[in-house]
Order: sequence, then structure tokens, then C-alpha cells
Amino acid sequence: MTKNNIQNWVKAALDGEEQAWNFLYQEYYPRLYATALQICGNFADAKDMVQDSFMTAWLSLSQLKNFNAFGAWLKTILIRNCYQWLEKNRQTKKLDSILILSDQQLENEIEQKLDNLFMQKRLSNILTRLPETLRTSLLLRYFSSFQSYNQIAEILAIPVGTVRSRLNEGKSKLAEKWREPQNDKAVNFSENKEWNSFYTETYFGSHHHDDCKIRLYNQFEKNIQIIFQGKPHIGIQVLDNLLIEDRRLGSWITPISVLSCGTTSILEVKHINSPEYPDHCRPGSVVVLNREKNRTNKMSIYF
Repeated sequence: MTKNNIQNWVKAALDGEEQAWNFLYQEYYPRLYATALQICGNFADAKDMVQDSFMTAWLSLSQLKNFNAFGAWLKTILIRNCYQWLEKNRQTKKLDSILILSDQQLENEIEQKLDNLFMQKRLSNILTRLPETLRTSLLLRYFSSFQSYNQIAEILAIPVGTVRSRLNEGKSKLAEKWREPQNDKAVNFSENKEWNSFYTETYFGSHHHDDCKIRLYNQFEKNIQIIFQGKPHIGIQVLDNLLIEDRRLGSWITPISVLSCGTTSILEVKHINSPEYPDHCRPGSVVVLNREKNRTNKMSIYF
């Protein structure tokens, strides 16, 4: 990989492109894992150190002045984390006594399954513990296609300056909690998957089936706040009007992605128009749903 390529990928990752970060993750994972294994001495701890180092790098990427130095910077973070881990666990292993994997063994280990950094249970659980306003802003910025400051501001009906401050505070708190001892519970991750399934079935099924529509509406608070195109509305009428019009003109929707984390869910939507009304809906939209006591009390719809 050339220096120009490194610079371009790092810049794209800094701009919030998940594909770019995942590319860097897979590109540098093998060599970092080999280094961590030499220091830590076992597979599990080495993997943890690499994951922690990538997370530290992700949170601190804006501080990197020379993008071409990304690899060396990342390795420095890893080595520091590994030796802090050794000190914490009072381990005094000598490097020459640590098992070194052969290239083939290392390749096999990596190919078993490269965890998607953004979808780890640990990250999901930490995001769950953040305040809703910070979590929603982070999810839109780093996990959706609607990630520019202006788009987030329009979706949430807040000033661009507020978006920036929320993202800065959110990343700071995320980094702080990442460094804390974790006692992650699988129940959070399971609940997220349940909400994903619920909205996939009801929201996307409501264009075709009344029972899906009824189940979706029954899960909403009576006085739900719906922000549509930056304007707040109380009650489901604005959503119901959109649904009735779509059905009348033969339009329907299909999911691009559904992501739930704690009390927040983000639905990216693809719109399919009928041949008779090809311009009825824009190609896509995003829906942000917030819950309180397992009932959706706020919804933002943005085309």
C-alpha cells in the first residue's frame, strides 16, 4: 500500500466512512496482532489489546497530524497498551519465551472471523450507557449514510453547532467509558437485536399489512413527537398521512439497514415508487426512533 493510499484511506476514515476504517482495520490487524501476541503471550489477550488499540486510534484520529504515519502511530498505541496491560496484571514474561505463530497459523487465526469493530458487543454496550442525545448523534455520524453535520442537524432539528458539541462530548465520554473496567451483559446486545427485528417487521411491513401498522402504532406513545423535515408534530397523524399517500400511489419501502442501540434505533430506508408515479418519493430516507420504558416517544423522519 503506497503512502498516498494510506493518506486517502485515513482521511476517509476521519470523515466518518465506515468502509475506510474497516479497510484500515483489516490492513493493519495482522501485524498488530503478531506484535501483541509477542508481548502478551496468548491469543485472547492479544486480540483484546488490538481491539483496544484500534478503538483508541478511532477516538483519537483527529489528533493525527501526519496521515502517512498512521501505521507507526497505531503500533505505538498498541505497544503502550500492551505494556500497561502487563504492568496491570504484574506479568514479567520474557519475549524470547513467548510462542510465535507461524505465518500460516496466524493467517488461519485471522481468517476464522474478523470482528467488525463498529458492531462489537462491548462498543454497543458502552454506547447504550451514553445519554440519548449523545448516542443518537454518534450513531448517525459513524453508523449511517446521513452523517454530515448539516444532515444530522436537519434530522434532529438542532443547530449545526449543537451537533458538533454533542459529537465532541460523545466521543470524550465514549473514550472515558472504554477505559473503564467492563462488565458487559449480553442482554443489551440481545435487546438491540429484538428491536431490530421488531422495526424491520412492523415499520417496513406497514405499507403492505394492516396488522404490522397496528403493531407499530400500538408501540408508540399516544403523544409521540414526530419531527418531519425539521418540523415537530404531536401524535401519529403526520406518519399516517405519509403511509396513506404511499399506499394510494403504489409506493413502498425496503430496509437498507436497521441499527438499534439502547433506547435508540436508526432505520435507513429505500423507497420504491410505482411506474405511474416515479417521482413520488426520493430514493431514500432515514428514521430515528427514541424510546422510554420500551415505548417510542420520539421519531425523526428525514428525506
